[in-house]
Amino acid sequence: MTESSRLVALDADRARLLRCVVSITVIIFAFLVASATTKADTQPYSVVVQVHAKSTGLTSGEIVVRIGNISMPATAIKASPDIPRNIAIVIDAGPDQAKVLAEEKELAIALINELGGAGTSFTIVEAGSSPKTHATTLDTSVAIEDARDISEDRGEKRNVPSYDAIGSAIRKISLFPGLRVVVFIGEGNDGGSKLRYADLRNLAESNQIAFCAALVADHTLRGAKSLLRYGWNLRELTDDTAGIFLENQKPPKATRRLIETIRDLLLITFDMNSPWPGRHKVSILVRSGKRLRAQNFVVVP
Repeated sequence: MTESSRLVALDADRARLLRCVVSITVIIFAFLVASATTKADTQPYSVVVQVHAKSTGLTSGEIVVRIGNISMPATAIKASPDIPRNIAIVIDAGPDQAKVLAEEKELAIALINELGGAGTSFTIVEAGSSPKTHATTLDTSVAIEDARDISEDRGEKRNVPSYDAIGSAIRKISLFPGLRVVVFIGEGNDGGSKLRYADLRNLAESNQIAFCAALVADHTLRGAKSLLRYGWNLRELTDDTAGIFLENQKPPKATRRLIETIRDLLLITFDMNSPWPGRHKVSILVRSGKRLRAQNFVVVP
């Protein structure tokens, strides 16, 4: 082989080696980029769950979160008093609630007395012709005074914009971390709200709100064939958010059931890869096969 032939062969070997190094570098770079992208696309989410006392003691390793056909492990279970608890109480002070307003306030004050302390804050919202939202407080005496100070909205009897009042409550407590609970106490039907029910539901689901409704009225809430005529959308919202729906129960019984429900609430957190925008069906399972009562949908912005 001539000198020139050896040089040509050497140059060819060097070219092949350089192409190999470049290829390996590209593969490594692509892997690093993919790994970084996967990590960046992983987002933490929370779901509000109701777990009865007999099921306490569950660990995150026993919980599976299922969204569609995708299952993922829970990363943590959070409950009060380890995390703050924020409770908004919406009291219907509409013109047609004059006869039962004292009963509504009795129920609200009982809840504050029983659930206060241990990092629990309260926000009182007055649902009348226009919602009035009081300042959030950790002081139970202040929250009680806010509830006591509510007076009836005088005027022509009509449904009040309850969705707007509930929406104000959700926006207020969503400024704070931890468990978030909205309790509506009133007749139940909406009249004249700017906030549509679908938007109210989306607002509750987007902020992991557990919604509870205790309907209070001086008349029957059901019509022919025992069909519910008041608060049917609120009943649906309680079902979708791991809450409870009560109809014209006396304050002691309503208080007990609301307290049990609120004390059973906790947050399940999990990581989801590359979430796609929209409203997605979610279920929370124990590895033994039991399904926990939880909010029914996760909203990805």
